[in-house]
Amino acid sequence: MAKLANKTMRRSVKSINALDELIVHECAIKPYQIFCELIEAETNEFVSSNTLLLEVVDESDQYRFFDGFREVSILTNSSEISIRRVILSNAEIERRAWSCLMNEFINLDPINPNIFNAIKNSMPIQVQRALFDNSLTIQRILDIKNIERYQYDYQVNLMHNQYASEIPSFSELIDEVRYADSE
Repeated sequence: MAKLANKTMRRSVKSINALDELIVHECAIKPYQIFCELIEAETNEFVSSNTLLLEVVDESDQYRFFDGFREVSILTNSSEISIRRVILSNAEIERRAWSCLMNEFINLDPINPNIFNAIKNSMPIQVQRALFDNSLTIQRILDIKNIERYQYDYQVNLMHNQYASEIPSFSELIDEVRYADSE
């Protein structure tokens, strides 16, 4: 019985040239954008010798991906991947896209408060409820990662102090200009 299931799965897999036919699904645009802008640079590159297999939604000669953000982000123009076409509702696609983003976020060490805020402010409430059985809170993430609250608070304070020391206050800038003019 298991062999029959494997044969059926293989028949539904197709190899494509990645950048020609693969685009992000409209329900996954925001999570993918957050991944590309905030998370991708924070983590190490994905390296695998196996052929990449993505589940996609097939729409008019375009294959729309909704998860596997790390893998998709390192594809080159000549990359060939295998795809499996699936039929899912937009709600399920949206849930899986946010779940993929949350998995990438949870793998970050230390937790970046700016990324958390971007995710929390962008993730729809119904997706938060589906993924966390309630709204997304930093305490839920800390519990998942088994981190104490004071460690996260330390990161927040560290980030605030880092920005505070880099940007001079307006009065300091005025004093600096006055000092430069008096010389």
